[in-house]
Amino acid sequence: MKVMILSGRFGFGHEMAANAIREEFERQDCQIEMIQKDLLAYFYPHINRLIYGGFSLVAERCHGIYNLVYRLSERMNAEIRQGGSMLYFKFKKMMEEEQPDLIVCTHPICVKAAAFYKAKTGDQVPLVSCITDTSIHMGWVAEQVDTYLVPTPEMKEHLIRMGTWADVLVTGIPVRQQFLEWEERESEERRMQRLYEMDMDTGMDLERNEDGRPSACKRVLVMGGGLGIMPGLEGLLESLHQMPDVHTTVITGKNQNLYQRWAGRFADIEVLGYVEDIADRMKQSDLVITKAGGITMYELIHSRVPMFIIHPFLEQEIMNARYASERGIAKVVWRQEEDVIQELQDLLTDPEKLEEIQRCMLRAGKEMMDTGLDEAVREMSQKADRYRSVFRYSAADRFPSICQMQTEFGGSGRHYLV
Repeated sequence: MKVMILSGRFGFGHEMAANAIREEFERQDCQIEMIQKDLLAYFYPHINRLIYGGFSLVAERCHGIYNLVYRLSERMNAEIRQGGSMLYFKFKKMMEEEQPDLIVCTHPICVKAAAFYKAKTGDQVPLVSCITDTSIHMGWVAEQVDTYLVPTPEMKEHLIRMGTWADVLVTGIPVRQQFLEWEERESEERRMQRLYEMDMDTGMDLERNEDGRPSACKRVLVMGGGLGIMPGLEGLLESLHQMPDVHTTVITGKNQNLYQRWAGRFADIEVLGYVEDIADRMKQSDLVITKAGGITMYELIHSRVPMFIIHPFLEQEIMNARYASERGIAKVVWRQEEDVIQELQDLLTDPEKLEEIQRCMLRAGKEMMDTGLDEAVREMSQKADRYRSVFRYSAADRFPSICQMQTEFGGSGRHYLV
């Protein structure tokens, strides 16, 4: 069986979701052939870095323009049409070279490209749209999609109301194995006892140092997403440095300028670039200050660590932050006039509030993910096996006539994967 995962590096959440799905396929079947592609890099090998650099610049410094484009694209529901014939032929060439049994997309551009290919050629290869935000942009939706992986039950209900015939699985946003393995290793009771065993006199955490002495130091993790973008970060770090009994770790991602400005500046602020062991970093923290990216939110739900979100400004992050606030899994500072530092200090010194957020995360995780990633991958594999067993790998067999599909499946060829 061959599975092709398509994504894009517009931020790093889409790519991380693709990595998570690939890891689960490989965990279940080490013989499976996995292909993971950055579709934009495949389409534009010579200028994709320029495109991604422009995206990062607009997202960081011109978010008003970014949000306007996002809203307009939602209203227009832009499709890849015959005007984009060159992109279609590139996609078709890729399909002929790779001949996958399943396509999984973790970015809406990839969904639209794959859906247009299926509509134009008649290829019945199963198509999966893995949505990586808590609200539906219409770029994720296409008639040719066979399975949706969605983050929330509300999104499933929305797709059903829209009249989709595809399977809709509420998986949350897929997270990597390091988060799932940690959940299996450590029971919730042990986690709660370790993080929230409180000293009645001081109201602080009784976690022990290596020499066995109680430690009252709160550990704060600051994450600005894969691009290392966080509004007002310098003032925030200065304030964290001045707070007593707070140790801060900053993950700057690919933002080298930020890393160079802060590395080694203060003894109580550890600065790291891109890290692989992010699950361990999260689970060792008492609070994570972060953007409201979809993948980060679900990584923290799996880690059971409270979130602190400051002034979300990109359209989809505003919607993610709103959802997190409504679920009680994050403290969100919305208004510019709010005293961010005071809100942060109040939360760090309120163990009952931290524990309540953690309880909400446990409850939200149970409510928001009724299908495990392992089960979703098994269902996708079954569809891929069925497709593989029917369509042989020749051009004629990959594009059967409607009559042939009706003969093979005893009904409409369109619905054989449901």
